[in-house]
Amino acid sequence: MTTFQISFEPMHEVIECAAGETILEAARRERVRISSSCGGHGTCMSCAVQITAGELPAAHEADAQVFSDRRLGEGWRRACITEPTGDCTISVPARSTAAPVRTQVDGLGNDMANLVDFEPVVKVIHFELEEPSLEDGRSDETRLRDALAEDYPGACETFDAALLRTFALDIRKWGWAGWLASTKGEVIAAGSREARVFGMAVDLGTTNMSGFLVDMMTGETLAAEGMENPQTSYGADLITYASHIRRNPETAKILQELAVEAINDLATDMCDAVGAQASDIVEITIAGNTMMHHLLLGLPVTQLAMSPFISAYSDAFDLKARDLNIKVAPGGYVHLLPNIAGFVGGDHVASLLASKSIDGKPVIIMDIGTNTELSLVEGNNITSVSCPSGPAFEGGNISFGMRAAAGAIESVRLKNNTVQLQTIGDETPVGICGSGVMDVVAQLHLGGVCNERGRLQKDHPRVKEIGKNLVFVLADEEATGGQEITFSQDDLRAVQLAKAAIRAATDLLLKHTGYAERDLGQIIIAGAFGSYIDVDSALAIGLLPDLPYTRFAQVGNAAGDGARFALLSEKQREAAKDIADRSNYIELASDKAFMKVFGGRINFEKRRALKSVA
Repeated sequence: MTTFQISFEPMHEVIECAAGETILEAARRERVRISSSCGGHGTCMSCAVQITAGELPAAHEADAQVFSDRRLGEGWRRACITEPTGDCTISVPARSTAAPVRTQVDGLGNDMANLVDFEPVVKVIHFELEEPSLEDGRSDETRLRDALAEDYPGACETFDAALLRTFALDIRKWGWAGWLASTKGEVIAAGSREARVFGMAVDLGTTNMSGFLVDMMTGETLAAEGMENPQTSYGADLITYASHIRRNPETAKILQELAVEAINDLATDMCDAVGAQASDIVEITIAGNTMMHHLLLGLPVTQLAMSPFISAYSDAFDLKARDLNIKVAPGGYVHLLPNIAGFVGGDHVASLLASKSIDGKPVIIMDIGTNTELSLVEGNNITSVSCPSGPAFEGGNISFGMRAAAGAIESVRLKNNTVQLQTIGDETPVGICGSGVMDVVAQLHLGGVCNERGRLQKDHPRVKEIGKNLVFVLADEEATGGQEITFSQDDLRAVQLAKAAIRAATDLLLKHTGYAERDLGQIIIAGAFGSYIDVDSALAIGLLPDLPYTRFAQVGNAAGDGARFALLSEKQREAAKDIADRSNYIELASDKAFMKVFGGRINFEKRRALKSVA
């Protein structure tokens, strides 16, 4: 078999690529992370790369439609449709590399033990033992159980086998004193007097992941970190994952391994930040949507993407971390929060757990993402729906879309035909992330650059035609130092479809619960995207109900907060179960009114001026 050597920059990775294999396929196989919002189907630009040295393959006819002749000559190709024909060096630009992203880790703060009863499922117990002698021949395990019998009855009923293999040697090194971690009568970890003990909470999102390292003796959050979910190299939405798995069942195992590797990386990085080791972590709580939950556990997922969208398992689930190859304490556990139904999973349960509603008034809690979940909460009643809104609001399937990383355009204002841009880190613009996508669409609508149907107006000075597609120029080559950044007619349509799906879901949720928009006491917008969007822009394009600004609350990473609640308090796990049990899930796919309502929400409504526009 003929193979070629490919060097990736700036990763400094060198891999082998077989003849007939695309750049993206080879990169996936060797864990070189290149963004692929459309899942490698050639329908977006997120995997654009530049071949800077070596043999330049002929451009695919589809690339000839999206790159200028000059760009093609400079070596620009899409990784998903380009097959190398010889050794080469490939430069992966910032917007195409799956680099660290700005991920929302802020929520309710670090001192969460004051917000919940600090009564974790895993108990940390300090002990001191008498040394054995010829007159006292009790085993180490019996000696420990006897010492704790009065104050901690039942704490040492069993020992984790992996821990037991080292405990006898360790306890002698520790001078017969230290701490142990016990859960439901099982000793799962132990350490010396000086050792520290941690828990970890994870918000496992389709696009991004957040981790929180918690001191299990005090409840304090000591470190937090966010990263892009590496599974996105296989697509940016749940249906794409299921499609990959239907075509190649082995993909499910790869996606599981990618999630596990990412969790291990988060654990290592956060422990390094506080001078600890991942083996000091005794439990991990994980909140993810139903697809993320099933992929992590190795459960079948193809049935999730087909009517009637049934999950394999919905209750909370506990298993040993080592069963997933998650590298923490020898006997450490993973706890996955319960799912509700359909794609409404443990991440939304966690958001509901952490969110505070207004007494006496119905509240909608909304988590906008590739799959958007909404719940209307009124008293003890919870009604939940979800809709596939796609990755457009996270920069996916947008011509120059990218994750929220350095150089991403995050804010846009249009004044007198001049575009004012703000990029993450004040870097040179390289692409546009979700909040920027929202802003540019609002500005195009409010500035009359597009009509109410979303059609770009050819006579605007910043609108031009490339091939058969109209585009709006956000940043020219002088501003970028390279390729100009544009927002196309197709991009605009993708946003219209996404906002129509979310607004239709909101409309039908209200209809099914018998409320009108004006009845809502508050709309709580959770999640990373919801934290960074400008509510003005969301209102301008019709994504949100037309309510006073005071009725909107952006609460940050509520799913991460809820996962921490479950780590810190057994009562909160019971509350999470209660939320899942009480939730009345409505499958909108079976609602005959959905397509009609959806169609009625595609167009933009009467222009509403932004209060933030000069």
